[in-house]
Amino acid sequence: MPTDLRQRIVPIDLLNAEWRSLGRSRPAVRALERVAVRDHDLSTLVLGTPGAPPKCPTPCDLVDHMRQATGRLQREEAAALVRVLLREAPIDPFITRILVQAILPGLVSVAGKLRWGQGGEWQDGSEFFGELLSTAWVVLAEWSGQDWPYAVLDLLSAIRCRVRRQLFRAKERQRVRSSLTAEAMADRTVRPETDLEELSRLLIELRREGMRSDEVQVLYAHHVLGYSIAELAAVTGRDRRALYARRDRGQRRLCA
Repeated sequence: MPTDLRQRIVPIDLLNAEWRSLGRSRPAVRALERVAVRDHDLSTLVLGTPGAPPKCPTPCDLVDHMRQATGRLQREEAAALVRVLLREAPIDPFITRILVQAILPGLVSVAGKLRWGQGGEWQDGSEFFGELLSTAWVVLAEWSGQDWPYAVLDLLSAIRCRVRRQLFRAKERQRVRSSLTAEAMADRTVRPETDLEELSRLLIELRREGMRSDEVQVLYAHHVLGYSIAELAAVTGRDRRALYARRDRGQRRLCA
């Protein structure tokens, strides 16, 4: 296994090692039981029913149960459990730790989509994943107590967008430094247009050519500023499906 790949999974190994003991501790079980009594489906799994023992008496069992979901219905049930845990997270601080462990595979997927921070200011994949985990904790803390119908997808999308904005800013700083160095050496006065600048220019041109302003606004906020559709819906108060439709219409115009 390459050295950089081993570095990438170090924080994951540490998180899992902690979870193996913490996820079965008595305080963890009590925290989960406090939440379970507030939701019928979660209560059935955690506390059981008359004549049937619980399938998931500990947080470890519950996370394993959610990760073993394979079919569409099972995945929807697992996503519904994340929604419940997020909504009831203010009851006990440990619920957030359960959520972190539950969405860990999704965080690994996000890291892969962001190429483990390549081009950013992180020293290696391990440091980048640490940043991703920190962002996850922040988002979970901000959303704690809220009822999100698509909690898993929205959480991962918000985390990815926040870290991606950091990556964009880091790349832009590096580009500016490189450009200034090159200009100093070659006495150049014109620098190449960045991808974000090119996209911004294209959006302005399309607006002048008749693209609807609401489509331009959604594309600019989503692709240039890095906001997720869920974040835009929360900020603007607009329906997510309407925002998705405007984004898709604009993208078709952009790619035409």
